[in-house]
Amino acid sequence: MYGGIIIPVNGTYDNAFDLSIESTKKFGWYNRNTAYNPITIEGKKTVSYEIVQQLNQKIPDRIFVPVGDGVIISGVYKGFEDLLKLELIKKIPTIIAVQSEGSDNLIRNLKNDKFISKPSHTIADSISVDIPRNFWMTKSFIKDYNGECVSVSDDEIISASKLLSENTGIFAEPAAATSFAGMLKYEKLGKIDSQSQNVVLLTGIGLKDLTSIEKQIFIPKPIKPNLSEIEKLIRNY
Repeated sequence: MYGGIIIPVNGTYDNAFDLSIESTKKFGWYNRNTAYNPITIEGKKTVSYEIVQQLNQKIPDRIFVPVGDGVIISGVYKGFEDLLKLELIKKIPTIIAVQSEGSDNLIRNLKNDKFISKPSHTIADSISVDIPRNFWMTKSFIKDYNGECVSVSDDEIISASKLLSENTGIFAEPAAATSFAGMLKYEKLGKIDSQSQNVVLLTGIGLKDLTSIEKQIFIPKPIKPNLSEIEKLIRNY
């Protein structure tokens, strides 16, 4: 829309990422990739300020964050760390990194001495990452501030996305709904007290990834414009 040149890459997210870095070095381009450009984390951290502001200077008990490269969750941590150092808050909330079971390269390696990657296969395309580019910063934040992790299945992600849309009117892409699926899993495991305050961070609108929810939507065939056809459709629905 703004005249930019789109260059599709026949490969994985990681292939496209590596190519973007090579191109930046070769042609002197400005790279705004979130897992490469440190300024993007400075932008993402503002969500932490907004959370505290909107909760009247209080912090929630938990914040569930969808994780791929680890950039967004690092931004959330950095924002709360800023507030902590400024003594505007007394502690950092428990931040839960939520990944798809099919793309859990970040949380699976948190306790490993050597990073081991496995191919990602998940419906949550935006967080499907073989090599989390912001792994070390994320690992450091989770370790320093006692963060937690949970993985969820693709079925749990799609179910969470539909539940979210039906009850809140918010249509989130699978990658974003992953955080809500994580909260629902915590709830099933009895880890959430009914009196606690929990924030689910939704990071992308569902219009980014329509193909993933096609199986969840029933679209009937066109009908003739009369009431009897509508009645028939309702009976068969």
